[in-house]
Amino acid sequence: MQKGLDNGVEVRHFPQYQGIFMLVGDGRESISSVSIDVRSLSIDTPVVALWSDDPTYAEYLMSIFETTWEQAIPAAERIEELLREGPPKV
Repeated sequence: MQKGLDNGVEVRHFPQYQGIFMLVGDGRESISSVSIDVRSLSIDTPVVALWSDDPTYAEYLMSIFETTWEQAIPAAERIEELLREGPPKV
């Protein structure tokens, strides 16, 4: 995440996100997966995905992304917050 920020990429943080992994290409084709845990994803993780060439579904996924993006906070703010808090207390 920090590398992206250092390279000028806008990165946002959405707390407790466990939703859809989605990819929308050219606004018409899309791939989504709802059975993925991005925190434990590896090359050996089976992924169930849905591909669609229905522009309506692509628009739906884009609206979910936009809504989530608007509700998220800049990642730099979350990083600063974590640094202030320090390591978790056990």
